[in-house]
Amino acid sequence: MKEQEKIMRPAQWMSSVVIAALMLTIGGCAGGNVKKNSVAGQFTNANGQGVEIELRKWTPGREGQQGRFSPIAECTSDMTGKFELPIDRQLPMDFYQLMVARTIPMVIIMDSTMGVYITAEVPEAGFLVDAEIKGSTPTSEVHEYYAKAMPIQTTLSMVRGMMQQAPDAESRQSLSDRSMKKKREADEWANEFLRSHEGSLAQLGPLEHLDPNKNTATFQKVLKSTAERMGSGAFHQALTAAISGQIIQKKNQRVVKKGNGANKARASKNSLYGVGDVAPEIAMSDPDGVERKLSDLKGKVVLLDFWASWCGPCRRENPNVVNAYNEYQSQGFEVFSVSLDKQADRWAQAIEQDGLVWPNHVSDLNGWQNAASRAYGVTSIPHAVLIDQDGVIAATHLRGRALQQKINELLQ
Repeated sequence: MKEQEKIMRPAQWMSSVVIAALMLTIGGCAGGNVKKNSVAGQFTNANGQGVEIELRKWTPGREGQQGRFSPIAECTSDMTGKFELPIDRQLPMDFYQLMVARTIPMVIIMDSTMGVYITAEVPEAGFLVDAEIKGSTPTSEVHEYYAKAMPIQTTLSMVRGMMQQAPDAESRQSLSDRSMKKKREADEWANEFLRSHEGSLAQLGPLEHLDPNKNTATFQKVLKSTAERMGSGAFHQALTAAISGQIIQKKNQRVVKKGNGANKARASKNSLYGVGDVAPEIAMSDPDGVERKLSDLKGKVVLLDFWASWCGPCRRENPNVVNAYNEYQSQGFEVFSVSLDKQADRWAQAIEQDGLVWPNHVSDLNGWQNAASRAYGVTSIPHAVLIDQDGVIAATHLRGRALQQKINELLQ
């Protein structure tokens, strides 16, 4: 997909929080009084009250399940905002989430040999910026990245949310243009930071906001250079697993060149279009004769589902699609179903029988000569194409649990 955000996007397991990376440069404790394996400092806010502070680690989920943050230390600052979090366990060099006042995140990059001291003003919302950090050069470096990156990402999320509520196609297109402009800005800053921090473990941070499909070489380079120092950390392992899966997926796609090689290479199985391609428009009538367009759903994650009432495997897969729709529709997910039926009554009957309650059902009742299926190069059904918020194909051939995992990832 365009610069996807978020696979689980390689680092989407931390997408709602700031993540970071680090250099193995360990500074002294601030003022010489910060103990190793601890986080301390002073957080002030407008009302001068004590601030709740919690340090969390990421715990990956089992196969098919999402991970979660687990607290490893917590305290409440005194009335001046001073606090100390001693940690009662050994920590590998990794990315840890410091949650301030329950809602304000920042990243701590440390291991058990480090003592980190932070001073900052606590904002009413968002994340900590302009923090003074001592004892961890990596944290200071990656804080620089996120101080600029996160306002961009916040605006991007806001615009995408507005796209889902846009009243008409013109409004959606305007917001889509704004979204793509903001995404380019985010990518430019990520790449600028990578160039200016060559060799730093802080380079892992920008990988959260880059599409691994389009930046595979960058991912591999950064992960390789940081493996010795960060390889035991949960974030590095998650990024490594994600990019490894991406490489395997590419290897499994047999590419066939057309003509003299001047034309675009394509995946050989069941589609003229693959991951990274813009999904071609589909404009076709629903069972009531109303024209529905795929482009009208831009701004949402869309499952383009090719099926038919007479297709046994399609009917068996429909419950999985229904479950995905029920789970994620309120979060910005839609289904656009293209039927390869020839008989309108059987098509409508199957929609009702299988509980396919979404409104976007289309067909030209031409069976295998369906214009949309021919345009997409579909040669067998069921065939699923998952499209991201910018109208770019993010995945194909997904079924069951794998489908729901990818939808969840794109919606983060």
